[in-house]
Amino acid sequence: SFEIPAGWTVAVVGYTGTGKTTLLNLIPRLHDTSEGTVRISGVDVRSIPLEVLRTVVGYVPQEAFLFSATIRENIAFGSPFPITDERIAAAARIASFDGEIRAFPMGFDTVIGERGVTLSGGQKQRLTIARALVRDPKILILDDALSAVDTATEENILSRLQQERKGRTNIIVSHRISTVKDANLIIVLADGLVAERGTHEELLALGGIYADLHEKQLLEEELESL
Repeated sequence: SFEIPAGWTVAVVGYTGTGKTTLLNLIPRLHDTSEGTVRISGVDVRSIPLEVLRTVVGYVPQEAFLFSATIRENIAFGSPFPITDERIAAAARIASFDGEIRAFPMGFDTVIGERGVTLSGGQKQRLTIARALVRDPKILILDDALSAVDTATEENILSRLQQERKGRTNIIVSHRISTVKDANLIIVLADGLVAERGTHEELLALGGIYADLHEKQLLEEELESL
């Protein structure tokens, strides 16, 4: 078990198939736990009405879910309250997507096609992040939602999340160590259990799973640069 202080950025990492997505799905109740409890501010999530819970929690899955509609409509989709154009633009800016949107001939009124067929993988992910941000959720969950974004854009997004979401909680799942290294706390899963926890520096010094993941990624980067 573990506890996440309000306002922290927490990362969840581990080898493929260790239960990272399953764990995160418990928070917005995409799945319910068969044992144990998940609590927000001490309240069991199963006792919170779903419409309230999913206003508090913004969840960005691995695969973007988009509609044949305008970018504006896709960002505002599903909000329980009216969304202003200013709020849509602010969410797109934090997601580092506003510049590209404004470069489109129709800007935020650009129709993106079914499943976002006219957008790149990274653009789809950033649009979906903007959709979650536009509600200003107390808890933002990014489930490997930066995997198709280049490292420079990723750094911009993470920096803006830190600046714009002070007092809000961010939970990030990623296979990239560069994505999680600045988190307040990094949770390492193995076989569905918490195997390690700590900061980037603490986990490297531990010399366990996290250090192994870090070493392998450094090697991959060296090979790609040859």
